[in-house]
Amino acid sequence: MYKLYPEPVSVKIYEGFLNAVSAFHADIDGLILAQCEQAGFSVRSAIDGLCTDKACGSTYRFCVNRQESLHAQGYHLLIHASGITIDAASGAGLYYGLQTLRQLLDQGGGRLPFLEIDDYPALELRGIMLDIGRNKIPSMETMYSLLDMLSSMRINHVQFYMEGYCYQYKKYSYLFSSDTPVTGEEFRALDAYAKSRFIDLVPNQNVLGHMEQWLATPQFNPLAECEDGFIFENLFWRPPMTLDANDPESLAFVTEILDELLENFTSPLLNVNMDEPFELGQGKNKETVQKSGKAALYLDYARKINDYCKSKNRRMMMWGDQVLENPDSVEALPKDIILLDWIYEGDAHFETHARLMQRTGLDYCLCPGTSSWGSITGRTDNMRKNIIDAADCAIRYGGKGIITTDWGDLGHWQYISCSYPAFSLTGLYGWSGSSADEGSALLYCNKYLYKDASDTAYQTACDLGNYYHYEHAPLYNTTLSFAVMSSKYTFDSLEEFDSKMQRLLTLSANIARTNHIPPKEPVIALDYKGLTEYLDGLEEKISALRLSCDDGPLIIGEMRNGIRMIRHGAMLYHSLTGHKQEKELFKEELADLYKQLDALLKEHYSLWIARNRQGGFDKSSAHMFHLLRFYRKMIKELA
Repeated sequence: MYKLYPEPVSVKIYEGFLNAVSAFHADIDGLILAQCEQAGFSVRSAIDGLCTDKACGSTYRFCVNRQESLHAQGYHLLIHASGITIDAASGAGLYYGLQTLRQLLDQGGGRLPFLEIDDYPALELRGIMLDIGRNKIPSMETMYSLLDMLSSMRINHVQFYMEGYCYQYKKYSYLFSSDTPVTGEEFRALDAYAKSRFIDLVPNQNVLGHMEQWLATPQFNPLAECEDGFIFENLFWRPPMTLDANDPESLAFVTEILDELLENFTSPLLNVNMDEPFELGQGKNKETVQKSGKAALYLDYARKINDYCKSKNRRMMMWGDQVLENPDSVEALPKDIILLDWIYEGDAHFETHARLMQRTGLDYCLCPGTSSWGSITGRTDNMRKNIIDAADCAIRYGGKGIITTDWGDLGHWQYISCSYPAFSLTGLYGWSGSSADEGSALLYCNKYLYKDASDTAYQTACDLGNYYHYEHAPLYNTTLSFAVMSSKYTFDSLEEFDSKMQRLLTLSANIARTNHIPPKEPVIALDYKGLTEYLDGLEEKISALRLSCDDGPLIIGEMRNGIRMIRHGAMLYHSLTGHKQEKELFKEELADLYKQLDALLKEHYSLWIARNRQGGFDKSSAHMFHLLRFYRKMIKELA
């Protein structure tokens, strides 16, 4: 009868019910009450919210006892004839026990069954990292709603990834006048809001690689390792991205901006990222690296940043991509650093790195992905395998937790609702373990997240993220329809398109090799007819949804425009590879593509502005506008 999300460790159901409740006589442990009040969470209001009939005259006891022997986030819930008892070690445990109570009350039609539940999380830390550094910054309303959603999923750790000017660093606002960053006041409000939901809102700012927005300015370009840019993977030129780690001015700059950022957060943690410094040792530090090695330069910089973090009473978190392939580098890291290990392909596995980090004694988190970036509506099957593997390895090899990342590479096209299933599975497997039944997430999302009377929204969202199976493309971290349209491989001629496809296959092969993934045959075999029919079926499923959640109309709009984007990318590839020799047909298809893109781009803007700030849209959509120009050019040439 009851399907609780996430699944409790143990449930014993007895005969009998608490029926209508008019009031509770609350007896709350003083220390737990103080913890909740300090967090900004009103226990008494939450208990009052459980009363189902104020006029019925039925009054019961509600006891909250502190039991230090329980897990710090765990609880013991007992519902009996006299009322309700929750034992917990902390305010967080009480908070999660109350969440379970609300589900029981709802599923029982206002009645609470006599039962006993023991529950605690499989992993201490269950996190989500949302990229706000790649053009798209959510509105405050969206951020508040997101924190509400994640809290209900037992997520207790949230980061907003930042690079560039997505936080309003006051000293440098003149450099980014068209941006709409998060202000200090807004982050302080978000921090308090998160705390009241027992979420640790962790400051996040890259301090080494991924600094291209800063390094593109004349003021900061001299701090780059390669001021003139570099050739990436021997495939194409990229602008400077990485600071000169040996320049004291680089350290002075990043500590300056961190000083201002940290004033707005109460978290004891700080994520400085330090991932993918692609050019490190290729420019100004080439001789240094030739003498002492790249690892020495990187580790020296990491130690300096860690010293800064300790001076601010923050514990440093950083990505492990630069050290995990070398056990000696892992051993050399300060032991107070929390290492973050990312793997985003379901066919790759976290086990080797998890074993290494456990052996070297470092605290660590495993970081799968939503698989929505570099796609249009996600890659559901890949995401599911990725999150389950992360949770499984973190549990088996002593990790602190999992942090599922939701990146915004190449314009951040994907709508946030594409990631809802991934968020729910992070909560499920992070709390209940990797063998938990996904059915509880399905029920939870349909009933409480989507509020879908058709009971099919979760599955529809998952199905929407599996379109990539029809593309039959040996790609990693992306889908064919997205890649064809994206700015990274922009083309101005048919010859450039062929070159773009070859670069894409080469880059994917490099990613596979780096992540120790068995390589796929480098051949694209788009099933255009099959994909079209699959999307037609999804259109019918979307039409049958009956969402009553606040963002229901937005979700429907995002699903439908996502399908339009997929169709567009697939048609573009199909046309460029199959019909470019048929002049009249090709010209007709290009004219149709132009009309399609113009319409979906306008819809994309209306959906964008409903959840996000204005600044960044033009940069994000530059690739689409480029395609419009390409269509006009080709139509003119073919006339």
